[in-house]
Amino acid sequence: MESVDIFSTAAESLPIEAIEPIEPSDLTVSNLQRFLESLLPAIRSLAFNIVVCIVIYLIGNKLIKLADRMTKRALERTQADPGLIRFLGSAVDFALRVFLISMILGQLGVNTASVVTVLGTLMLAIGMSLQGSLANVAGGILLLITHPFRVGHYIICDYGEGTVTSIGLVYTILTTKDNCVLTIPNSEISNCAVTNCGENPQRRVDLITGIGYSSDLRRAKEILREISEGCQYVLKDRPVSVFVDSLGDSSVNLGLFCYVSSADYLAAKWELTEAIKLRFDEEGIEIPFPQMDVHMCT
Repeated sequence: MESVDIFSTAAESLPIEAIEPIEPSDLTVSNLQRFLESLLPAIRSLAFNIVVCIVIYLIGNKLIKLADRMTKRALERTQADPGLIRFLGSAVDFALRVFLISMILGQLGVNTASVVTVLGTLMLAIGMSLQGSLANVAGGILLLITHPFRVGHYIICDYGEGTVTSIGLVYTILTTKDNCVLTIPNSEISNCAVTNCGENPQRRVDLITGIGYSSDLRRAKEILREISEGCQYVLKDRPVSVFVDSLGDSSVNLGLFCYVSSADYLAAKWELTEAIKLRFDEEGIEIPFPQMDVHMCT
């Protein structure tokens, strides 16, 4: 009796109208043969669908790989950032594979509309729970597309300053002057003012120094020019400006403007500042400093 129930259940589960019911009293070899023959159309249809699904997968997989290569080459021609290329390549690959899976499920008779609905609901739930991270991802895509700065540039922003070592999809990482790591969310750095000190290959060093009113002004200007000419970092093909910037309360403020390579900016500024102090001391040029005279009455 158990064998008859199993066959009846199998026959009812198959979408075949031509299956003839088998009574317990008719359980003979000929009846079993007739029952199996009635299953052959369904088996052939299932086998055909499986073969078609395999063909769809093989062809679709080849086309997806071709689309990935074409997308990568197209983005590389536009000189897009490597991080953006990887992200867009992954997004295209994911979308195409979802479409391929839906085609295979449709060929097997699965209602793809319900699958899409479930997938959409799941994506919505994930998006609602990751609002902050998605904002960082959007900021990262914006940074990778607009290029306000690149890896290796020295930038100054509201959250600190340093050399850009990484621009990810969620965070931008800076290495500060004291070799610390500063991690900034992309949603924050993409919405604040950023000074890019490394975009141009050359940078101007601006130095303002004060001398006493009794000091030799012309000699002080000559010393500043000599110092700039003797500095190894100052570019000789760019102009050097030495001028009187302002007349202060207790000093005459002189300015020195010269150009250096962006990578040598800090080294040049430190060397020039030290050289000015040493030369002014040697030449007897006074550098005023605030002082207070205290008179005591007895």
